[in-house]
Parts: sequence; structure tokens; C-alpha cells
Amino acid sequence: MSVQVIKLPGKISSYRFLSRGAVGWVYQINDRIALKFALAPVFHEFARENSMFDLLETHQPHPHIIQSFFRLPNANFLAFMSGGPLDVRLRSNQIRQGYFGKVIRVLKTDPVELVERWLQELCSGVIWLESLGYVHGDLRPTNLLLDGQDHLKLADFDCAEKVGEPSRGNGPAWARVLGDDADELGERKGSFGINGPRTEQFAIGSNLYCMAYGLEPYKDRDDRGLVLVELLQEMQFPELQDRPLDLIIERCWRALSSIEGFLGGGGITSERAAFV
Repeated sequence: MSVQVIKLPGKISSYRFLSRGAVGWVYQINDRIALKFALAPVFHEFARENSMFDLLETHQPHPHIIQSFFRLPNANFLAFMSGGPLDVRLRSNQIRQGYFGKVIRVLKTDPVELVERWLQELCSGVIWLESLGYVHGDLRPTNLLLDGQDHLKLADFDCAEKVGEPSRGNGPAWARVLGDDADELGERKGSFGINGPRTEQFAIGSNLYCMAYGLEPYKDRDDRGLVLVELLQEMQFPELQDRPLDLIIERCWRALSSIEGFLGGGGITSERAAFV
């Protein structure tokens, strides 16, 4: 079935354009509000995200989940995050071969103290979603937004799924196709497994790698795509250093338990999540 693209109303297109995602364009309305406008009149993913915000709205707002103020079938009025996506922050410190090309050099990374805080805020948001019975399903730097004080908030919930259901997966390095360890996990080899702490933990590890190293895992390689899928399936990960954050990355990627000691306890309290 073909999808008809909506022409943006003139009043919306006159505002400051922020970004274009898979399901909508985002504009800054003022210093507090951003508008996400659907690209099509019937868009399943946009409706899915609105439904997630309907659910989230039945609970007290979480400090590390972006807030939606008002929703329509083709529009979502959200809190404006002046710091922008983490992806933009990372790119500003990289030299790349074109926008989608490999990273040639990382000019600098953020202070360890800030990265540790981002990790705690990311885990706090993920654990809260898990307590409601959902996984985010698309944890990546483009969906992690920063406010004016560099605090991190999760955004984009069009890929959210219920805990315990088969995972639809994601591209490398945000999800991993199960390899020979699948039988031990009680999940099927060659699939993305079951939505839960393991799937989100893996994505957290890759996002923490981005924060600590300033680029996506394997983004400095020429070969991508299927090669990376196979490397991750075989648990061949980028080389890490011997720092506390690197040990956390390793534990996230390998689905090992108990990284709580490295986080200092800051809000990471869910006993159900394997990554604590």
C-alpha cells in the first residue's frame, strides 16, 4: 500500500527545523516546546509512539523520559531539549568521511564524570520503562536528548515493545543476533531473542561505548552492515581499555550481571534488571 506524504502546513514550516526522523519532522515552537509532525496521514509507528505517551502519562513524569504535553493523530507537542541529540554532540567532536561515512578521528570526548551521570540517567529511564512492562527498543544516540544542563532524557518510543515478547531487533551495534549462547539463554539462535533486560543491556553497552570513546562501535571501519552483524553474533567486540566504564561496557555486551558497584548506586535500584 502506498503512503501519501503530508505537505507541512505553512505555519509549522515557518518554525525552526530541528531534525527529520523515520516517522516525523521535529520543529522548535519556543524555548519550552518542540513539535513532532507525522510524515504520513496513516503512520503506524507514529500512532504507536502516541499510545506509549498515553501510557506514560498515567504515571508521574520520570526525570529522564521526555515529556509529551499534547498529542494529535499527526502531531506530538514535546518538551524542547536545547542540548539536542547525543548523536549531534558526538559528531561535533569527530572527523568523518561524509555524514554517513566512517569516523577518521575523534577530537575529544566528554569528561568521565559526565559520562557516568549519563549512564545513570539512561539506566534510570530504561529501568522505569521496564517496571511498566516495556522496553524502549531503539536505544541509540539519536534518541538520547540533552537538556540545557546536559541531563539525558530518552525520546522516540515508536519501537517500544512489551517485555517477554520476541524482539524485532535493531541494526548493529544496538542489537545482537544470538549465537551459540542462545540455548543457554532459552532463546533461539539466529534471532534477536526476547525483549527484556538482556536486549536493553546490550544497547546500553553500545551507547556507553559511544559516550566513552566518542564514536559508535566499529564506526572507524570501512566494512559495515552484515559483517558487523556477524561480528556481534560471534561476540567479537571492539577492543576496550582497563577502566571501570570499560568493564561496564563489557558486562553489558556479554550479558553479565551486577554492574551496580561501578555506578555508585545512583538511582539504579531495580532488582529485575540484569544490568544491575
